[in-house]
Amino acid sequence: MAYAHDASPPARRRVALRTVPATPHVVVPEPVARLAMPAEEQNFLETLRKLWRHRLLIAGCTLVIGSAAVLAAWLMPSYYVSEARVLVGVQSPRLPNVESIVADVSPDAERVQNEGFILQSRLIAKQVIDQLKLRDNPEFNPELARPSFWARLDLQQLVPAWVRNWFDRQASTTKVEPIKEGTGDDRTIDALLGHVDVSTLGRSHVLSIKADARNPATAAAIANALAERYLEYQRRDKIDQMDRVDKFLLGRVTELREQVNKSDQAVQDYRRSHDLYKGNGSNGNVTAQQLTELNTQLLAAQTAKAEADSRLKEAQELRKGGLNSESVPEVLRSPLIAALKTQQADAERKAAELQATYGARHPSMVNARSEVGNIQARVGAEIAKIVDGLAREARTADARYQALSQNFESLKKQMGSVNTNSIELEALERDATVNRNLLEAMLLRAKQSTGAEAILQANAKLVSPAAPAQAPSYPPKALIAMLGVAGGLMMGITIALLREGGDHTFRRADQIESLTGLPVMAMVPQVQGRGQPAMQVLRQPTSAYSEALRRLHIGVELSDAANSPKTILISSSTPAEGKSVMVASLGRLLASNGKRVLLIDCDWRSPKLHQIFRCSNRDGLASLLVDRTSELENTIHHDALSGVDVMPAGPWSPRSAHLLSSERMRHLLDALEQHYEFIILDTPPALVTADVLALSRLVEKVVFVVRWGHTRQEAVLEALKQIVDAQGDVAGVVMSRVVSKQYRQYSYGDPFFEAKRSTGTGARA
Repeated sequence: MAYAHDASPPARRRVALRTVPATPHVVVPEPVARLAMPAEEQNFLETLRKLWRHRLLIAGCTLVIGSAAVLAAWLMPSYYVSEARVLVGVQSPRLPNVESIVADVSPDAERVQNEGFILQSRLIAKQVIDQLKLRDNPEFNPELARPSFWARLDLQQLVPAWVRNWFDRQASTTKVEPIKEGTGDDRTIDALLGHVDVSTLGRSHVLSIKADARNPATAAAIANALAERYLEYQRRDKIDQMDRVDKFLLGRVTELREQVNKSDQAVQDYRRSHDLYKGNGSNGNVTAQQLTELNTQLLAAQTAKAEADSRLKEAQELRKGGLNSESVPEVLRSPLIAALKTQQADAERKAAELQATYGARHPSMVNARSEVGNIQARVGAEIAKIVDGLAREARTADARYQALSQNFESLKKQMGSVNTNSIELEALERDATVNRNLLEAMLLRAKQSTGAEAILQANAKLVSPAAPAQAPSYPPKALIAMLGVAGGLMMGITIALLREGGDHTFRRADQIESLTGLPVMAMVPQVQGRGQPAMQVLRQPTSAYSEALRRLHIGVELSDAANSPKTILISSSTPAEGKSVMVASLGRLLASNGKRVLLIDCDWRSPKLHQIFRCSNRDGLASLLVDRTSELENTIHHDALSGVDVMPAGPWSPRSAHLLSSERMRHLLDALEQHYEFIILDTPPALVTADVLALSRLVEKVVFVVRWGHTRQEAVLEALKQIVDAQGDVAGVVMSRVVSKQYRQYSYGDPFFEAKRSTGTGARA
């Protein structure tokens, strides 16, 4: 067969390949875009669809982790929590002046917190252990507890002997101080305190004592015992303080008694040695009293002397001056003189009367004047006596005053030495008084505190005793089970989303269209069952597999509006994408419809068409390109089942690989177009060899095959970019080996595969 020469290649349409956009965008018709949902709702529905696709994985994770959580919760021992409440800051009964000895402290937040620490002290915990006999309880005594599985499992036996020996030698070279283990009581106390929680209820002064145990009665008993031991501890602490105060007071009273006796004896000895005797008064001594009395007498004597001297001087002045002595006060006060004066007055009146009657010379008149003279003489004599008496009184008062003055001066001299001695005496008396007052105060306090232990009570009280819990408080098994189920669900969702996020393959047609800008001409399903997939179009011409290939054929024809393409190149980005099977199936489909179809195997590295059609690969395309004398009829094999012609790859060598892009190959295709309606080239993957890039310039259309859920997006974009850069006219993309059952999870009810349910096709493509 002659080859056509100088045939110019048909016009090529350059396809603009899109790079991966920031946000995938699918161009939809305007009416459909107008009815599209909001982006947020689409994202939400897309997320739900992703989760629905992995529903079995999510259900499995939920079931496994939820079952593990339920099992763990069921195996966990149940703990019952009981709570007792203690009010801190209760006032104790008051006694006079006892507050100064043992005073109640006003409660505040810090005080209540301190009491909580006291309540959790090891001393109180030990008392509770003794009271409830918790040493016999394996829950609180680690020595009685049953060892766990890991403790019984000796992992050292699993380690090789030479490894153990090496570690023993290393440990022997390093000296490590052994850790002293605590006693049994210490471990029991630690275990008990680990089951106790003391906290303040809000901003109140109430302490909440919570104890947990596997037995509800034990938990309640621990809480109540802690509260009782704490109250008893407070009361006992007050009693101990009172006992210490009593001992101090009694010892102090004894000391003060001895000091009082010594100080009183010192005062008495000092008085006796210095003749400082105490007077009748509470203060002062005999000498002081004598001096006081003598001073009083001296003052009285001085006054009496002054009065006597005054009267005497007045009487003497009256006598010297010729004045009437009758004006002297003592004369006036004398009753005798007063009587004589009365007689004198009567006699003078009588004489006056007689003179008027008888005259001056009458004897009665003489007698009367004689009587008046006698009376006057008697008055004068009496007045003289009084004046002499005043003189004697003045001399007596003066003598008494002089005597008292001499005695006073003598006592004053004696008082000087007495005052000097009294200073030391007063100091001794003050010491004795202070000691006596201290003794009285201590005796008073000692008597007040006597018997106070009977009414002493703690500054707290139990306001709510603990009762056995009716239901376990820990662990929350239902919550653990729910959290396990929720955790399993979240883990399943997370794994599903991670798998979706890590899936960089193509699952839907719109993904390819949005990333490449090329149309998806067909979605070829994977054929299940036995036998060759290429026979599917002959055995079941109405199956979904056959319909997909028809769509591929129609898509290729519609890719060029002017002429129906005759030379078609089918390639992929990576191996094992099903292009060879697709070439064979498409050729058989077209040939069975009466088309003249030639299949050429251009994949000289891994030829497959001769295996599919069970023909010899001795002569083929390589023979025509290498050996000019080779006959075309010897290289073409006819398929009797479908009527398609097949040209195997032939015996290629690396030296002749360049002939695929030579002019001889172009002439061969041009010559074959005269005899066939369709020439389909099966080429190697674009990323494996550059042959497909050269061949894409020799054909009219390129069909790119992408395996569903297998080929990575980066590989597809890179292969298409190379083909487009080589000026290959890409008609579209075909998605191969689509798993129909799984695809429906991504296609959201695509009617393309609904027909497959009724066909029941089988064999893998």
